[in-house]
Amino acid sequence: MRKPKLALTATLIALLLVAGGAHFLKAQGPQPRPQTWADCELFDGVVTRTDFKPTAGNFDELYAGGSGFKNGVPLISESKPGDADYNGGRWHMNVLKAGVPSNKYANACRVEHLDVADFESTNQYFECPLLPRQGGN
Repeated sequence: MRKPKLALTATLIALLLVAGGAHFLKAQGPQPRPQTWADCELFDGVVTRTDFKPTAGNFDELYAGGSGFKNGVPLISESKPGDADYNGGRWHMNVLKAGVPSNKYANACRVEHLDVADFESTNQYFECPLLPRQGGN
């Protein structure tokens, strides 16, 4: 079972690198810590090794795009801690479709700023709790 967990972590890291570069993965421990916008509030994430079936339970939608979103942050979430529909950091990944300009959403910081039709669903499901940042930005 260790290989699927490592493969998922490696895939997520690769997606984040494609989404905007290595500076989003902070060197704060052994797990990547990507930053994420949710309702224009900035969060840190902690990618954890998980072992669950994507069909078991609810997931929030996470969007990765081109050259990143506002301030180069690689991800936007549809919900955050404190929202009634937040699923505790269980994610389904969506990525910007080929052909969509990579800088189209350079100023976006909430899912309402996105045209979700510009993103395609992946088969990537993972767990990554969101941690509020000091000051929210």
